[in-house]
Amino acid sequence: MDSAPFVVVLLLLFLCCLSTPSLSDPRATRAALLCTNRTEPAPSRQLFVSNFLAAMDALTPLISTKRYGAVINGTRNLTVYAFGQCMNDLSQQDCNMCFAQCKTQILTCLPFQKGTRGGSLFFDGCYLRYDDYNFFNESVTDRDTSVCNGTSNRNGVVYKRNALELVSNLSHLAPKNGGFFVGSFSRKNVSVYGLAQCWKFVNATSCKSCLADAVTRIDSCPPKEEGRAMNTGCYMRYSSHKFYYNSTTVASASGNHGRRKLAIILAASCAALALVLAAATFVYFARKNLLKRRRDRRQFGALLDRVNRSKLNMAYEILEKATNYFNDANKLGQGGSGTVYKGVLPDGNVVAIKRLSFNTTQWADLFFNEVNLISGVHHKNLVKLLGCSITGPESLLVYEYVPNQSLHDHFSGY
Repeated sequence: MDSAPFVVVLLLLFLCCLSTPSLSDPRATRAALLCTNRTEPAPSRQLFVSNFLAAMDALTPLISTKRYGAVINGTRNLTVYAFGQCMNDLSQQDCNMCFAQCKTQILTCLPFQKGTRGGSLFFDGCYLRYDDYNFFNESVTDRDTSVCNGTSNRNGVVYKRNALELVSNLSHLAPKNGGFFVGSFSRKNVSVYGLAQCWKFVNATSCKSCLADAVTRIDSCPPKEEGRAMNTGCYMRYSSHKFYYNSTTVASASGNHGRRKLAIILAASCAALALVLAAATFVYFARKNLLKRRRDRRQFGALLDRVNRSKLNMAYEILEKATNYFNDANKLGQGGSGTVYKGVLPDGNVVAIKRLSFNTTQWADLFFNEVNLISGVHHKNLVKLLGCSITGPESLLVYEYVPNQSLHDHFSGY
């Protein structure tokens, strides 16, 4: 039985089970990119860029474990301050995906020719900022921007009233809920969905102030289908469609419970299947190895006994180590039947060891007979055969080492 298709099927099934069911999307859509106009002078630009890259690398494990992180890297005027965070409704997997793409696009703010010293990137699923000063304590309404998208909703006035009512509610509820809140508002069969989030370095008071400012900036968007307000300390969005994962409404909470229950069932099923596949894989390869050993015993049988009893028999591991594992530095020559290496045995004797390129299972018996024949011949023009090994993964011949002479003629026969 060919093992390759079997192993491929097992691997694919196993990987499918290891993958976490994604119940949302990473929302790695750029909402806004704000770059400073300050640039690093050329003499120190390379070091600043290096500190920036190190800060990005340090942020990644923090995002992967805590979903947010703050890093300070560098010294004196070349210090880089960096912060990143995912929206609270994203799964960890989607958070990682969003932040990975965010890191690549923030480079737009850091042309390596100019060395721009600061930038903020708002995605709908995550946020990333770096700067050359400690912005963690600055005003949370700095770098304000708002973006309005889409056409005007066909419900016009009703949609605008509902949107403004929703963002106002979010600005009051998010600071009381750890800086995050999602929900919807519906009136006259017109629904609006929204999300508000403050960043981790913002306290409750500053969060409330930031979101209040966001409301004033986003109120010019309705009746447009979507609107976003993005400040240093917070993010707010409304839309005519549900774009977030979690919901504060009773109906959606029940739906989330059902999805979580489904995810648990899928995870348990996959874990059980993975265990069965692992056991099947172990049994398959164990049986394959056993059959190979039996086949080798049938093929070599008496020959292995002869080799083991022979004074010429040497352990493959000893010869392999003697050549420093067939290091090219010990290579003496190469012919059509194999390659010769210089080796030093445990007793200090220097020898020449030839790796033969034949298939042991096809010629082992003939080879050993020839070894016995050559080992009994002594002639001034022949290099003495000291031993052999055919029980390892390849066959080896061990000759006496002749320094300062060409070994090609001596070993061209085997």
